[in-house]
Amino acid sequence: MTEIQNLTCIQCGQDENKVPLLAFFYKGGEHRICTEHLPVLIHNPQDLTGKLPDMDKLNPVEID
Repeated sequence: MTEIQNLTCIQCGQDENKVPLLAFFYKGGEHRICTEHLPVLIHNPQDLTGKLPDMDKLNPVEID
């Protein structure tokens, strides 16, 4: 029997039945983030500290 993985956003915890989720790979792991919180990953990665390793060390993308 195949175990069904719980697919949830790392920021808000909503699952794929409620919001669109994007999968990404970081530090050897597969993670998901919803489209609402994708800007957090891009512009404020430090807000994900404690949810992903070393996020406090990433530099956010700045838009000119």
